[in-house]
Amino acid sequence: MELICAIDLLDGGAVRLVQGDYGRRIAAEAHPVELARRFVAAGCRRLHVVDLAGARAGRPTQLDLLREVVAASHAEVSDVVVEAGGGLRRAADVAALLSHADEALLGTAAIEDAAFLRACVAAHPGRIVVSLDLRDEQPALDGWLRTGETDAAALARRLFDDGARRLIVTDTARDGTLDGPNLGLLARLRAVVPDAVLVAAGGIGSIDDLQAVADVGCDGAVVGLALLTGAIDPAEALAVLA
Repeated sequence: MELICAIDLLDGGAVRLVQGDYGRRIAAEAHPVELARRFVAAGCRRLHVVDLAGARAGRPTQLDLLREVVAASHAEVSDVVVEAGGGLRRAADVAALLSHADEALLGTAAIEDAAFLRACVAAHPGRIVVSLDLRDEQPALDGWLRTGETDAAALARRLFDDGARRLIVTDTARDGTLDGPNLGLLARLRAVVPDAVLVAAGGIGSIDDLQAVADVGCDGAVVGLALLTGAIDPAEALAVLA
């Protein structure tokens, strides 16, 4: 299973939000570029970078900082994959982000506009990832500021059918808490989309959590706060997962 190291960008730095609450932020001691270098040096080969201000605004706002993070990551190891998102609602913004990052993370727009997702997949084959952020198993939209009404299982199947081959599933109630992943939700979605690359996010606070996520059939796990606090050492985690 793949360990994916998260870097969330806000106000020019790196932070983690507790349950997506912009008022409950935990700032990283290091600059995002330095974090990227550390994670790659530890062996991580995929970074998950989100523009939190962009997610709230509905358009990317920190492309210059993203470009620095990507350049530093690729300078360390050329084949590191940087998946990035936050506020991608228009085709032009997706193209602009992909001029820097390797893959684009779609959220609200992909969930609410199937035609937009299909168009992005056609325009950028192999470079589109969908973040399925859930609150009580319904989609959390617009930077998690509102909730949709679609059932998680039905939505995951529709996203896959519309071309999303990589799905990142986040239980927003657990994100930034280190309280453990929602294994029941992940197992249900694994059964619904058996052919998707399914990535877990939210609540992962230990190497045991990573092993549990692997045991329910996930292909990867996004880890954020646990890396900042030292609860998970990336090099140790990679060795265990290998």
